[in-house]
Amino acid sequence: MSGPLAAWAGTWSPDSGVPGSSAFFTLIASMAGWVSGLTLVLSTSLSCCAIDTCQTAMFASLYDMVEQKVNIWVVRATVVLLNIPIIFLAMRAPDILQVYLLADLLACATILPVLFGLVKRLNFVHWTDALVGCFGGIIAVGVFGQAYLGNVHDGWRLLLLDGGLYVEDERVLGAFCVAPLGSVVFTFFFAGLRRLVTRLLGRQQYLYVNSIAESSDEDRETTLEKEYASEKPPS
Repeated sequence: MSGPLAAWAGTWSPDSGVPGSSAFFTLIASMAGWVSGLTLVLSTSLSCCAIDTCQTAMFASLYDMVEQKVNIWVVRATVVLLNIPIIFLAMRAPDILQVYLLADLLACATILPVLFGLVKRLNFVHWTDALVGCFGGIIAVGVFGQAYLGNVHDGWRLLLLDGGLYVEDERVLGAFCVAPLGSVVFTFFFAGLRRLVTRLLGRQQYLYVNSIAESSDEDRETTLEKEYASEKPPS
């Protein structure tokens, strides 16, 4: 809402030469100094909270991925290493909107394999299948870019969305459509391949079972049996 508010207050207009993404700063610049300082503190706090939550989620996901069999400091070091390409991409981006656009593209490439874990009929999907599907969605964007733009360099640079959202062709729209589709294809392809290999090796097929729900049902049945036994008169 900062853009409409800045236009309404008269601090920004389409003819001012200031990008629309910077309308918020023109609004803040017209206010008192203490308002700018308070806004800076609150914005920094909000950013720190978001980053802290993201780092904690990355650590918890990696620690569960290795089934808590790896030293905790190794997982922490891995999280630090994963931040290196993130910082590099953030520094290469010309504006903050491109960073958000890149995050949206990564979300499109990873959201569906993650949500498959909520579907009971897809209990055969292992976490490795979902992980391969997430990377497959990203790879699908690069393959689409190479096919659409006709060369390898520009095609794989589509992952960075250098041109932003407003380009003359449909490359950005195609990338956002291909990313979730590619993640689904890679997830089920790898799941089928994994199940085929395990069947050929004579191993037991993986099926996710909600052990917490089953244990609670068993405890409930045991409690009912005890209550029934206590209420039954002695013979």
